[in-house]
Amino acid sequence: MIVNSEALFNSSDCFLVPNIVANNLIQEGRPVYIAVYLYALCQYNSGNLSISNSAIADALKVNVIDVVNAFLFFNSKGLIKIHNFKSIDDAEFDIEFIGSGNYNKKTCGEFRPSYKTQEIVKNLNDNSRLSGMYKMVSQILGKNLSTSDIELLYSFYDYYALPVEVILVLIEYFVSKGKRSLKALEKEVAKWANAGVDSVRKAKNYIKKREDFLSYAYKVRSIVGISERKLSEKELCFINKWQNEYKASEDDVKKAFEITVDKTGKLAFAYMDAVLHSFLGVPEPKKTVPRKSVPKTSSRYNFDALQKKAFENINKINNGGGC
Repeated sequence: MIVNSEALFNSSDCFLVPNIVANNLIQEGRPVYIAVYLYALCQYNSGNLSISNSAIADALKVNVIDVVNAFLFFNSKGLIKIHNFKSIDDAEFDIEFIGSGNYNKKTCGEFRPSYKTQEIVKNLNDNSRLSGMYKMVSQILGKNLSTSDIELLYSFYDYYALPVEVILVLIEYFVSKGKRSLKALEKEVAKWANAGVDSVRKAKNYIKKREDFLSYAYKVRSIVGISERKLSEKELCFINKWQNEYKASEDDVKKAFEITVDKTGKLAFAYMDAVLHSFLGVPEPKKTVPRKSVPKTSSRYNFDALQKKAFENINKINNGGGC
């Protein structure tokens, strides 16, 4: 309990700190990150705009790499923008404080930090759940983790801020899909982080949504006769719109494809989109016989089995079996 009935400070003695830093990021980021942010914000409010990252490190008695990683972390959270960034080895760059309204508009992956081995080892020694996760991931992948794997996996936890259990669920899911490279999974990790997947429940929903989309996209591929090549990003965007915005059924897509071929003589996703929009996208007056609804698709992925396995892994970590 906090009891205080008097104003503590004059306005000239303090500066504003975004609520999200105190209420949200103080739990996500490492303590040194919060210290760097507050110190830099204090310097900004005092008009000391020429202070360097090295000077901040000296003032806080921390390693300059901690300052760099802190700013990369707050950049990923949408609280600052980084300018003149050359490489992770160059500790000096410019930062711009921006409004807290951009919180959660993450840009994960743009400036992923680099971690020193001794830093990771120290955190593994201090965190049994984290060290247990490393052993579990090694078992899931069926190999010893390389130095780059160890650093990348640590970034999933520290930079992308995914909980241990979510990281395990993600890796087990994509390994079941044939993806066994952590480097190849980084884009997926960034997507999960940007989508706010921070619990097993949210992971379940995210995986189900992904599986439903894969099933729907597979049916569209069959309808339009695409079997040899991958779908382009633009084509995937159209399909996503048909599934989630237009609620187009297989019959709707077939009809649009037939009309498109009749009119253009070829497959044209933009034309198909216009056709679907013409009889699905615009709200229509209520009719006695409703239009066909989208058939429910069952997930091809057994999430219950995944969730059970993930919980078994977490229990092993909690009981010391994975350390």
